[in-house]
Amino acid sequence: MQRQINLIYNKKGNAMTDYENLEPLNDPAHIFDISGRVGLVTGGAGKMGQQFAEVLIRAGARVIIADISDEICCQALKNIKVRVGSAPEFYICDVSDEASVGELFNSIQDKYGKLDFFISNVMAKPEGYYRSLESYSLSTWKEIHDINLGGTFLCCRKAAGLMQGNQSGSIVITSSIYGLVAPDLRIYEDCKPVKNPYGGSDALTAPGAYASSKGGLIALAKYLAILLAPKHIRVNTLVPGGVYDGQEENFHNAYINRTPLGRMAVWDDYNGAILFLVSDASRYMTGANLIVDGGWTAW
Repeated sequence: MQRQINLIYNKKGNAMTDYENLEPLNDPAHIFDISGRVGLVTGGAGKMGQQFAEVLIRAGARVIIADISDEICCQALKNIKVRVGSAPEFYICDVSDEASVGELFNSIQDKYGKLDFFISNVMAKPEGYYRSLESYSLSTWKEIHDINLGGTFLCCRKAAGLMQGNQSGSIVITSSIYGLVAPDLRIYEDCKPVKNPYGGSDALTAPGAYASSKGGLIALAKYLAILLAPKHIRVNTLVPGGVYDGQEENFHNAYINRTPLGRMAVWDDYNGAILFLVSDASRYMTGANLIVDGGWTAW
């Protein structure tokens, strides 16, 4: 862990920062070193969550993943072990359930006694997720917000409690470009239900519930960043652009034509960003959005 700065006092009793006590960050290997740190990734069994777990394990961290079911966690562990040679610990957790979240963090506290970083990477896709506004059910809307926004709140509250003991920590919340800007719905105009790679009876689109919950996460992160700054706990958001995941050709072509770098992301495009955010490389960064979107939001 980085050394915390102390306060010294001048003759008038005013606090001044002891800058000389800051750990130097001159060696690139040291800047990104997270050896021995304990971190949790919720939504860790998903495609992006697995990527996060893998790069952080390679960087020396003890990584815990949590997700909604035993089946998907076990498969994720197998995938990670094949690629990395070791697997993270995993817990089953429904982040929208306060008791389930409490059990998760109690288990981490009992086993490790600390938490150095927490990554909230959950995203709900319940039945009816891609419906049109006119037919969107309130129950679907509530479920998305209960998981994406409510679940992140519950976990951040517990994570902050664990981090306070060390007076340090990094919380990273995965948002989306659609939490910053409205979707360009023109890229979805030709999408067909039968070609939706995520299944169901509706065509691929960008639901309002997704945008509002992801925008809410950005606001929550800024609030928490200010609240937790005196405890030396940093809170930032990672704002990713769209990832190529087998979407139909019409959508893919429209998306890349809308993107300055001329392609969609691949899953490991965000590995450098997540390592930066949990390591000392970003120690002077809090309440910020790290946007990695191929230039999507630049115009």
